[in-house]
Amino acid sequence: MSRFGNWHSQLTALSAAVLSTISFNAQAATATYNPADSTVDLPIVEVLDGNSSSFYSAKLQLVSDNELILIEAQPIPASKGVQRNVFDSATSAVHVAAVVAGSDQYYAKLRLVPGSDPMRFTLEQLVNNQFQGCPDFSTPGPSAGSCVLSGEIKRDITLTKNTLWILSGGVFIGGDKVDSAILTINPGTQIFGQQGADFLWIRRGSKIMAEGTPDNPIVFSGPSQQAAGEWGGLILSGQARINGCNEDVAVCEVANEAITSEFSGGNNDADSSGILKYVQILFAGFAVRPDEELNGLTMNSVGSGTLVDYVHVHAGLDDGIEMFGGAVNMKHLVLTNIEDDSLDWGLGWRGKAQFVLVKQSANDGDHGIEADNNPTNNNLQPRSKPILSNMTFIGTPVSQSSGVLLRRGTGVNIWNSVFTQFRNCLTIDGEATSALASAPGELTINHSFVHGCENNFSESNNATISTADWFNSQAGNSTADPLLNGYLPTFGSPLTLAGTAVSDAFFTPVDYVGAFRDADDDWTQEWTFPF
Repeated sequence: MSRFGNWHSQLTALSAAVLSTISFNAQAATATYNPADSTVDLPIVEVLDGNSSSFYSAKLQLVSDNELILIEAQPIPASKGVQRNVFDSATSAVHVAAVVAGSDQYYAKLRLVPGSDPMRFTLEQLVNNQFQGCPDFSTPGPSAGSCVLSGEIKRDITLTKNTLWILSGGVFIGGDKVDSAILTINPGTQIFGQQGADFLWIRRGSKIMAEGTPDNPIVFSGPSQQAAGEWGGLILSGQARINGCNEDVAVCEVANEAITSEFSGGNNDADSSGILKYVQILFAGFAVRPDEELNGLTMNSVGSGTLVDYVHVHAGLDDGIEMFGGAVNMKHLVLTNIEDDSLDWGLGWRGKAQFVLVKQSANDGDHGIEADNNPTNNNLQPRSKPILSNMTFIGTPVSQSSGVLLRRGTGVNIWNSVFTQFRNCLTIDGEATSALASAPGELTINHSFVHGCENNFSESNNATISTADWFNSQAGNSTADPLLNGYLPTFGSPLTLAGTAVSDAFFTPVDYVGAFRDADDDWTQEWTFPF
């Protein structure tokens, strides 16, 4: 059975008192306690399971002060758009937004006991939803109900939705591979920077456990939520491999391009920097120096043990998401109104991504993808070579931009994707990247569509191959009209049956091209910022 050593000392007693009194109430989804038989009724539970979800009414029975057992579950019609209980099978957590006990209301978090049959849950958190004052790792903020975070935090802390959290300057979780800490962020929590130099940095060895839900996403944003660059951004540094060192260096560690006192890298590609799930990162980005900026989400040497799923980056001053090395994998990304590159990588990123929507602003934006290996030595190992599938990229021809710019020796395997409305749909740049096209499996695109760009194909900087020939020589590719209505395929779109499954366990098997199966498969609904 799992143990949770960092509970508040009063948690068990408080949970027993709450559960033995009256009711669970997640606003529209009320869970009532029946003292006659010690059961808790949960009329609406959304069970998240990868790409899909299902809805149940459930009944739990209290078997000890802090343990409940599932005794009944019945399928019910979908109940989206309302506050509800959520069970996330990926994290084994049950989130109940509001537990009512007398005149107070609490957020409750249950955790599934691994391997239990019937399913058992322990109570991991019980937090009053009313502001309780600033904890000792913060200071009182400028407005009622706000607390300020600053400097280094070298112990485990939890940020809760009952407080408006404000970043002051660079906030660093843990030391660099010493004094490691875990930052837990509850569903519905809001964290705001006040200016461009305010940012949140998760150092090597520490973790961020940001577990939002569809109805209560976690929000990082700026003070006015009106323009790009209102605060710095979110940065994760891990201990996976990166290629920014001399070839004879056994364990490469690289300084961040913007904050040069911070390092990333190591030799553990499976390293975990935590969880980002149902998270909005809004109006971020800050130019520390020319061409050295903070992005919406920066991941330095982040390993494949990190869970990144359902993340929306909106209106970033620089890139939306940028990877420097590492092997982090991602699903369900929404990158909108990004003023530089929506998705950027270099220095040996070898991760995977599936289900990605990029939608550029009508009057700004650079490349959909800007892909590099190493700018100095284009063939430095480990080479950047991600595997990407089911992407929908919708551009704008306002600048000399490409849907995909492949340069500086990057490899990539692209599957089941569509690129449209950019100045150039696909661009191969330079000799090093061109050479990979003839190396089996190094630079490929299959079952993908390009259409409606000013130039569907282009080359630059002494590329030695034809991008058009490269594209047309590979299986399942097309320049036909994808028939999109906005970002969703219309009825009769050629995308709906043109895909193929990617032979890798990370990828959800699909038979369609683009980020969405059809017009009814809009997984961006409810949890994203309006775009």
